[in-house]
Amino acid sequence: MHPADAHARKLESVGSVRVWNDLGSVILPLVITDAISPGVVASEKGAWLVTSPTGQTISALVSADERADLAQGACYNDTGVEVEAA
Repeated sequence: MHPADAHARKLESVGSVRVWNDLGSVILPLVITDAISPGVVASEKGAWLVTSPTGQTISALVSADERADLAQGACYNDTGVEVEAA
């Protein structure tokens, strides 16, 4: 998360955040860096359901029904989310 976004949410000293939308919720470690654009959060792949406090991984936050404009493929690269202290 960009430092300005973390500051706006008072997350500077938080170790983990809840990333959520209408589809689900995941708990992730927070990394604050100016290497990411303001207004954007990123999550790397690699989480397992068994290690998730919510029983979901980041994939739970994307629609299984929406299709990309290119060949109607799956849309797993971005989605709108909210972020708050866990």
